[in-house]
Amino acid sequence: MRKIIILLILLTLGVASMTYLYFSNLNRENTASDNALNILSANAPIFFAFENDKTFYDILSGQQIIDHILGPEKSRLLSLLRENVIKHHKINQIIDGEKIVIGFLPGKANHVDFVLATQTKLKQIDLSLLKQLKATVNQEKNIYEVKFGDSAKCYLSFNGQSILLSNNAESLNKLSAFKNEKNDFASYIKQNSRIKNTLANIYINYQHLPILLKNILNTNLTGELSIFNKQNAYAALSYNFSSDKFLLNGYTNLQEKQSYLSLFVEQKEQKINIDQFLPEQTANYTFFAITDYKKWSEDLKTQQKEQKEYAKIEQQHKAINEKYRVDIAQTFPQYFNEQLAVFQLKSGEKLGIIEIKNGDKLGQLLLDLSSEYAPDIRIFKESAILYHFFGEPFKKFERPFYTIIDNHFVMANYASSIQVFLNSYKNDELLIKTDDYAYFKDQTSSTATVAFYINHKNSNNILRRNLKPTYYKQYKATNGLKNYNAFGYQLSADNGKFLSNILLLKNQTKIDIDTLQ
Repeated sequence: MRKIIILLILLTLGVASMTYLYFSNLNRENTASDNALNILSANAPIFFAFENDKTFYDILSGQQIIDHILGPEKSRLLSLLRENVIKHHKINQIIDGEKIVIGFLPGKANHVDFVLATQTKLKQIDLSLLKQLKATVNQEKNIYEVKFGDSAKCYLSFNGQSILLSNNAESLNKLSAFKNEKNDFASYIKQNSRIKNTLANIYINYQHLPILLKNILNTNLTGELSIFNKQNAYAALSYNFSSDKFLLNGYTNLQEKQSYLSLFVEQKEQKINIDQFLPEQTANYTFFAITDYKKWSEDLKTQQKEQKEYAKIEQQHKAINEKYRVDIAQTFPQYFNEQLAVFQLKSGEKLGIIEIKNGDKLGQLLLDLSSEYAPDIRIFKESAILYHFFGEPFKKFERPFYTIIDNHFVMANYASSIQVFLNSYKNDELLIKTDDYAYFKDQTSSTATVAFYINHKNSNNILRRNLKPTYYKQYKATNGLKNYNAFGYQLSADNGKFLSNILLLKNQTKIDIDTLQ
C-alpha cells in the first residue's frame, strides 16, 4: 500500500512538472507572437485571421466573393502580396506556422486601409530578403516601399518580431510607432482563437466599428443602423467557404449592459413571422423578439434611469393619464405580443410595426390619445409614446400616424407611408411573396432574437444617398456587389451572449429548363 501511495505521488509530481513546462513554453511562445495581435487589435475594428497554410490559399483562390467585397484595387494588391511575398520560399520559411491577420482600419479622405501582419520567431530579420522580391524596394526611414510592376505597391515595416504590410504608408507609420501593449480586444481574440480550429476567422470590435463606417457612409448610425452604434461588444466568427455566399457564424459577446442590444441577451429566439406583413418594396428591416416583455421593460427602465430620462417619462405619463382619463400603462405593455420591427421602403420612407394581442381593444384604448386623419389612419396627440415603451429604434417616430390591422400596429411619420403599407398588404404585394426573399429565407435560420436585413434591389436609391461615392460604385459594379441578393445579420440569445450569423448572399442562378431537355 505504501509503495502504491509513493508511486501515485511520483506520478502526480511528474504530470504537474510536464504541465508546468508545457504551459510555460506556451506562454513564452505566445509572448513572442502577441506583438502583431496587440498592434492590430488596438487599431483595427475588423480583421481577418488565418493560418499560413497551403490548403487555405488553394481554397481562397477559387473564392471570388472576398474580391467582390474588397474591390479590384485591394484584392489585386493582396493577391500580389500572397504570390510574391507570403509564398516566397525564404520568407515563408521564417513565418512558417504563424498566423496571418489582415486588419481594416479607417484611413484619410474616406478611405479604408488594410494592414497585413504576421511575425517570426527569429530575433532578427535578415533585410537582405527584400532584395530577392520581384519588386522595386525603396526605403524611407523605417518604411519600405515595395512596388510591383508599374502601379501596384505596398508599404512594409518591422516592429520587433512583427512584419507589417499595408496599402498606405501613413497607416503603417501609425502602427509601427505603436507600443506592444495588451488590450481587452486582443485578450478576447486569444481566448476565442483556442476554441475552434478553423482555417479562417473574423473578429469585430463593435465599439470602434462606427469610426470605420464613418469613412464608408454619409449617414450616422441611427434608426435601422442603430444596432451597430454604441455597442461595446466583440464578435468571434468563423468564415465558411462557399461560391454563392459569404457566411460567418460564431458568437457576439457584450462587454457592458448599457446598450440597447443588451436588453435582448436574455430574450429567447423566435421564429420570424412579422416579415410576412412587410411590403414587397421593403429595402431593409430590423427585427426584435421579446418573449418576456415584463422583464425586458424593467431592463429598459433601468437604462432610462441611467440616462436620466425616466423621471421625465413618468411625469409625461402622469400628465397623459390625467388629461385623457386613460392609464397609459394599460395600452402597449398589456397588448404587446412578442415581435416588433422597424423597416424602410425603397422610396426611403421609414415605418415601424408591432405585433399585438388584441388590435380592436388596443384601438379603443387609443381613441382619446389620437385623432382620425383618414379612414383606417390615425395620428397620436402626444409625443414619444412608442419610444418610451420600446426604446431606441422608435425614437424617430415622435408623433406618428398609425393603423391597426390583423393584430399589428403600424406607424410612420407620414400618412402616405401608412397608405402605401395598407395598399401593399390588401393587394397581397408582400416581401415574403418575392422569389429573392424566399431564396434568402431558405439560406438563413428561421429563428432569431434580433435580425437585420438589406434587400439589394430595393436599396439602390437609399445606398446611393448613404454610401460614399467610391463605395457606391463598388456596390453597383459587376466585379463588385451588383450580382448579390441580400445581406443578413442574425443574433440569437444564448446564455448571456449571442449566437451570430452574418450572410452576404449572391443572386440565385436560374436554370433554363429548355437547355436541360
